[in-house]
Amino acid sequence: MEVRLYAYLRDTIPEAKKGPLLVDIPEDSTIGDLLAYLQLPDESNLIVMVDGIRQFNSYPLKNGSRIAIFPPIGGG
Repeated sequence: MEVRLYAYLRDTIPEAKKGPLLVDIPEDSTIGDLLAYLQLPDESNLIVMVDGIRQFNSYPLKNGSRIAIFPPIGGG
């Protein structure tokens, strides 16, 4: 799977600054499993897009998916 991290999340995994991460986890893994594998901070508040569609932690992943992970967006 191709995983792209955005904003400060790229600082958590040095390889993410160079481009997408190629992650090999079992095909029946969920987004929650991926977030735990990557050890990202504040896992419950992250915005995760799979192939351009927002999904949540229980969503099952497939090989070849493109995943984008964003920190929470704030503003006023």
